[in-house]
Amino acid sequence: MKYLVPDYVYTPEGLQANKAISIADDGRIGAMMPYAGGRTLTATDTVAAEIVMLPGIALLPGFVNAHSHVFQRALRGHTHRPLSHQDTFWTWRRAMYAEARRLTPDLLYEGAARAYREMLASGYTTVGEFHYVHHQPDGTPYASPNAMSQAVLQAGHDAGIRVVLLMAAYAQSGFNQPPEEGQRRFCDVSVEAYLARVESLREKGVPVGVAPHSVRAVPEGWLRAIASYSHKYELPLHVHAGEQVAEIEQCRVAYGCTPVELLERFGALGSLTTVIHATHANATEIGLLARSGCTVCVCPTTEGDLGDGIAPYAELLAQGIPLAIGSDSNTRLDPFEELRWAEYSARMRYQRRRVLVADAMASPGPLLLEYGTRNGAKSLGIESGVIAPGMLADFVAIDVKHPSLAGWNANDVLDGLFFGASAEVVVGTWVGGKRIR
Repeated sequence: MKYLVPDYVYTPEGLQANKAISIADDGRIGAMMPYAGGRTLTATDTVAAEIVMLPGIALLPGFVNAHSHVFQRALRGHTHRPLSHQDTFWTWRRAMYAEARRLTPDLLYEGAARAYREMLASGYTTVGEFHYVHHQPDGTPYASPNAMSQAVLQAGHDAGIRVVLLMAAYAQSGFNQPPEEGQRRFCDVSVEAYLARVESLREKGVPVGVAPHSVRAVPEGWLRAIASYSHKYELPLHVHAGEQVAEIEQCRVAYGCTPVELLERFGALGSLTTVIHATHANATEIGLLARSGCTVCVCPTTEGDLGDGIAPYAELLAQGIPLAIGSDSNTRLDPFEELRWAEYSARMRYQRRRVLVADAMASPGPLLLEYGTRNGAKSLGIESGVIAPGMLADFVAIDVKHPSLAGWNANDVLDGLFFGASAEVVVGTWVGGKRIR
């Protein structure tokens, strides 16, 4: 048994002092108990117990990055030169395809390991890797069909982060359109071939989810089969929807409805479903998401970088839809910045302050923490995101003496973190009870 004794720990009851956290051998939180002045923890503790003192530290639950395309980290800072007279997501996508085309399993491993170490340093302890670079550039499978997936998983293992591999399904370039040249390595020849690759990982105990890339990238038969597989094995289902106005217009032409309406029509909405972005979701779509028990994952730094738009935060909140965060293209890896820009961009959209709050008289900090931890864990199907007995021992250590937190107090420590600090305050992370850094 091991005990961590920080100066403070943030639990569902708020910030607490003089607490020890026990970590069991299975990497879960055993109990929380009083600890002050070196007194014995409980009558049953033995002298052999390892007690780790953490002075000047506040422990928070580890942040969960619910949506990452790890290979896109290589594009950071390199896509801001003019690509056309009016650059959009669609012109940026050409640069992304060029980067995807050059990848080999070794290059993907190297880039992923670097990015995952950066995630850990910023306070992320789990990442949902929305992985879609599957095959060789011409679409031919590798001798080992999941070679690229294994490269990602090995990178996560070696870095020390928990990876939930969201296996992306890709079949077409747009509604009823064959794949473009740059998309061939994303595509499987059939939904059966795709699900066979997922199944081979699931049977080995790999934490996996299914991820139809978008309604424009997979046809009806694929969506229905993937949704059925998700329900059968209770696996997370993640899907991009409502990110681009052009996608919505194309969906209306092809099916006479919006992307979220199409997901509902094809049986792909439910409590296991996370819709990525939902930036342009309308009132009807938001109602469908709420009734189906879906999560929405927002990615503010990427949505800002690509000029996608600002999510309908107030409407999502009013309908009780849980929000999670993702670093997406990994333009920035900082959960504090991601959460700050969720609230800041909401303020700009609605021209008022304190949009993301649990009630009218609350501050944003507690709800933002929930978005960054508990909701992301639920989205990925893991028992993490809160410091409580039985949960995975995933922690982030905050240096409460850091200059950016000068003057903090227990009443607004979370607001101080999300609106006045950055990942520089992170001085340690634990994943499953193991200190990684």
